[in-house]
Amino acid sequence: MTSRRLTWGVLASALMIAALLALPVSGITMTVKGPEYVGSERCVACHQLQYKGWVKTFHSTAVQDARKDPSVVMADMTAPDLPFSKKDIDYTIGGHWDQRYLTRIDNEYYILPRLWSVQSHKWRPYSTYGWQKRPYSNYCIGCHSVGFNPVTKTIYEHSIGCESCHGTGRTHVNAPGRSNIVNPGRLPEDRREEICASCHVRGKDLSDEYFFPIGWKPGEELGRFLVPLEKKEGETNSVAIHRLWGKWKADREAQARSRCEVCGIHQDAKPKDTKTDPNAVCLGCHEFEDRVPQHTHHKDGAVGCSDCHIEKPQNQVNEAKPADVHSYSFFLIHSQNCWDKEINKRCAKCHADKGEKWAYDTFESWKKPVVVDH
Repeated sequence: MTSRRLTWGVLASALMIAALLALPVSGITMTVKGPEYVGSERCVACHQLQYKGWVKTFHSTAVQDARKDPSVVMADMTAPDLPFSKKDIDYTIGGHWDQRYLTRIDNEYYILPRLWSVQSHKWRPYSTYGWQKRPYSNYCIGCHSVGFNPVTKTIYEHSIGCESCHGTGRTHVNAPGRSNIVNPGRLPEDRREEICASCHVRGKDLSDEYFFPIGWKPGEELGRFLVPLEKKEGETNSVAIHRLWGKWKADREAQARSRCEVCGIHQDAKPKDTKTDPNAVCLGCHEFEDRVPQHTHHKDGAVGCSDCHIEKPQNQVNEAKPADVHSYSFFLIHSQNCWDKEINKRCAKCHADKGEKWAYDTFESWKKPVVVDH
């Protein structure tokens, strides 16, 4: 009898856990039907350094659960005439330039008709009249999640996680090896770049229903799954994808270069001697000369490079892999109009009494952050 009770107890517990895992999260459900996926948290067991790098990227915080952690909502919810309140927000999207907000209506999620400009601290209209005609599962979810299934409306992970770029991980977890996981660094250049282009080139799937490539997996030819919105007459999908991806990259590189010219930085330079202190490493290539105070907005000698920038541990710097997607550069730095809470932490090292708003306003008033593309 005792054994039978235990058996039924274990079964009931298993069913309860399965039911909890299937709770809706985005008009869609977290699925237990995706055995090929494992989730980013599973990857950390063997790839600690890569996981720590990913956590610092914008990808890891692209979607955040406002029900679990209301503090992820950055906007001023006391603004007058706001057509929704904080209790309407289920998830946030973004948080460095703009932040948008997801709300659930029936069995679907929609982006609310105002976005918060992180840069200007102001609300701006967003798809004011058509927002309820743009379901999240058709317009966005494919690039904001892992394992979206358009038939079952399920996802495995509501994040731009490890398997977004490396493909499904279950086989690799069961038998770790190089042959059963996608490593973008070992792909041909065009396949590698298509991993990024799958979400940074705007397009629609072959059914014309979804604004992301349904069925595509990292390493596969993207042009077989995505039709670019700005495809020119006579172009193949692949040619258009690579043209638009090249333009996307060039735009950001041009922005970075022009910003660097203001401060006198040569962006292609590499640290000459990593054994010396960070200031010597940086200033050996970034020829500020007498313009260091102009760059730091502090008196000469008052701060060093690593007082504001995050020095990456040497074991995370891989000069042999300049395209390492987990590494930005020697320092973690941000592009124009980008605000990251890490910046506030840097300011608080010396100005702990002045708070985040002071740090934000001061930083924004400078308008000359150093730029390296993300």
